[in-house]
Amino acid sequence: MLRYAFRAVPWWRLAAATGLVLVLMEVVRRWPWTMWPLQGCAVGVVAAATLWCFDEPSADIVDVTPRPLAWRTAARASGVLLVAQAWGATVLLARSSLFDHASDVALQGFAALLAAASFATWRRAGGTAVPARASAALVVVVAAFCGLVRPGFDLLPLFPYADGSGNAGDWATSRVLWASLAGVAVVGLMTALADVRWWRWGGSQM
Repeated sequence: MLRYAFRAVPWWRLAAATGLVLVLMEVVRRWPWTMWPLQGCAVGVVAAATLWCFDEPSADIVDVTPRPLAWRTAARASGVLLVAQAWGATVLLARSSLFDHASDVALQGFAALLAAASFATWRRAGGTAVPARASAALVVVVAAFCGLVRPGFDLLPLFPYADGSGNAGDWATSRVLWASLAGVAVVGLMTALADVRWWRWGGSQM
């Protein structure tokens, strides 16, 4: 399993992504009032890095080997673990500048990580070889857009933060949204790993 993980996971790409997360959150730590939107960008990078862990360019060969999807996913989880540790460390380092909501910010990243892992595993179970190719860049753009523009902020406070008026943002609703996403992601991941064939796109077989 370790040999497979070493060869299959794009470690250099993950290292670059985790470094970018560290830089973004360090900027937030230094200038939280003006640079807070970068926190949403960092969450997007966490999700994109997680997606990369599950790309399988050699799917035509790997998918017909005796190793099941659950085994290959477990091996690739070592890359996801690196992303999770990096996110936890960056939030810990920046906690003094997170408006007393470090735990909520941590939840955002971990929920995004779980959602990305669930989506990628679901696509792999459906026969898609490289799920990150079409979705990694998109998830970063969407997260950046939500963090910078904050569309529908009153109804969908994905990345709340305090402003100069003392408004702390709707952190309670945000917490519910991200916790719900994490819960749905766990169920989706378990379903994909259970090798449920009836829901697969096009009825493809592993």
